[in-house]
Amino acid sequence: MSSHQDFSRLSFLGTVAVPSLVIFLIPAVSWMFFLHAQATFDKNIRAALLEQLEANTSIPGPERVKAIDKIAASPFSQILITDEEFASSVDSVLRSEYAVFRWMIRLSKWSVFAGIAVFLFVGSCVLLSLRSPFVQYLSLLVGWHTLRLYGALQTIIIGVLLVALSYWVTALWWGVYWKKLIVVVVVLAFGGAAAVLVTIFRRPASEGSLEGTILEPQTSPELWKQIEPICVSVGVNPPDWVVAGITDTFFVTETPVIVESRRLSGKLLFISLPLLKQLHTSEADAILAHEMAHFSGEDTLYSRRISPLLHRYDEYLHSLKEGITGIAVFYYMACFRALFEISLCRLSRRREFRADAIAARVTTPSDFAAALLRTVSYSRFRATVEKELFNQSQVMESADVSSRVETGYLDYVNKFVTDPDLGTMELAHPFDTHPPLSQRLKAIGIELNPESAQSLLERPGDGGWYRVIPNASEIEQQMWKVYEDHFRVTHEQSLPYRFLPATPEEQAIVEQAFPVAKFYSADGDVTIDFEKVVHTKWSAPIRFSEITGMTGMYQDFAEDEVLEIHYKRIGKSSRQIKVAGFGKEQKLVLKEVLEKYYGRYLTAIQFQKDQSNVT
Repeated sequence: MSSHQDFSRLSFLGTVAVPSLVIFLIPAVSWMFFLHAQATFDKNIRAALLEQLEANTSIPGPERVKAIDKIAASPFSQILITDEEFASSVDSVLRSEYAVFRWMIRLSKWSVFAGIAVFLFVGSCVLLSLRSPFVQYLSLLVGWHTLRLYGALQTIIIGVLLVALSYWVTALWWGVYWKKLIVVVVVLAFGGAAAVLVTIFRRPASEGSLEGTILEPQTSPELWKQIEPICVSVGVNPPDWVVAGITDTFFVTETPVIVESRRLSGKLLFISLPLLKQLHTSEADAILAHEMAHFSGEDTLYSRRISPLLHRYDEYLHSLKEGITGIAVFYYMACFRALFEISLCRLSRRREFRADAIAARVTTPSDFAAALLRTVSYSRFRATVEKELFNQSQVMESADVSSRVETGYLDYVNKFVTDPDLGTMELAHPFDTHPPLSQRLKAIGIELNPESAQSLLERPGDGGWYRVIPNASEIEQQMWKVYEDHFRVTHEQSLPYRFLPATPEEQAIVEQAFPVAKFYSADGDVTIDFEKVVHTKWSAPIRFSEITGMTGMYQDFAEDEVLEIHYKRIGKSSRQIKVAGFGKEQKLVLKEVLEKYYGRYLTAIQFQKDQSNVT
């Protein structure tokens, strides 16, 4: 077993599998506690009854002995269940307390045993899901409905158990109970349960948007004409839609998407204009044959069915994570989500190998191998260019991603083929995972090494497919402009979060996004800028670099509350800001500004550390 496999398994156990056992914690604790509570009551009541019977001389001897033997032989809780006549003579309050114990024990037992049963059942669904896409869909469907039903019931049960514990733990052991504690637990428990139930029955929107331009048969007849023979060779009908964009990959989908404000349903092929420009015609044929092969295997059909289930599953997990009582169920269900992901990835890779084989057969193994290498190399080079641009520490006048990629790509290819990690590289995809390059090429009979990669990529692309798209250059330039404008704005917005200003230029960038904020009150004025907090009654400001924590920061301010800033400095350790004099709205603004400015400082510190580690 490799160290990577060891790490992956340990990571799965540590982050998902072991935390999933937390779901049994509260039921197990409740089970033991209420058994203990019932036994304690039995012991105390038995002692009291025996003492009363022995002291009661009015009862005839034989009857007293019989009663004593009965009480000594069976727990009081058992007598209440088996002897209805005796139970009716017992105080109603005591009977109700015993009823609570019985039901809490039953709920705890059911919770534990149901959790084990669901674990085994859904685990078998995961194993079955590896058989085929159809079985995978059915397994996920059945597993999801089983898990969400169990999750809802378990959330409610855990809430009930927590409420019961909030009263009985203190009542049994210390003879007191706190109403506020019970109210808080009730609100948290059933508020979380309500949120989970709402999520179960809410149907989230599963349609996403796609940046691109629709290429209709009427406006791009030559493109559609070239697609037809490939579809015939693969044995599928042409797609319902072709969309062109500037992302660094090709893909197909049957999941409805929004493109140019239109809802597109049916089979959709997405083509990358920048990549088509770099590919040779035969390489583009191979890529398109690979994508059409996914339609022939109904891969996209099952992806369309599975995607909404996964979307609802993930939203459900998010809702569980937000609620305190749902956190245990969250880890339990996240375990199965992770296992299903393994199944999804494994079948996804099978589909990729199948589509690769079809593409290599329809064209040639060399054409498909070259297409894969060119696509992966282009994607990596573009990512490198964008990363270098984004890491610039000054405002850029324009984000010329497209021109940098286009002019530098051919030189990059020579470096790419000698990359020691070449065989482990994978192709990015929005819906599926892909096997490493070396495995994919080996499956079609080509060994990957620097020499073979150089040979496959020595023929430059001719952009044949690109040229058959009317106005391809104008379409591409327009999309690049939108993308690069957004890139530039995002970069500019990130700059203030990077600097611990060392130059006037850096300080100007930070101050523009984080200007000086002033707050006035009778007890003293507060000024906050990008590096410090100043109070008119303090002898010196507190710099963010000195702060170790804040008290009262993450709660609503009451009239008599203070905001206490803790910091590390010789002679002093904390300062207070009395918030009562600021007014309701000013308090909230003060809190928001302080959180934002201090958060900027912490982000900049982390960014500087990351940059140091990289260099």
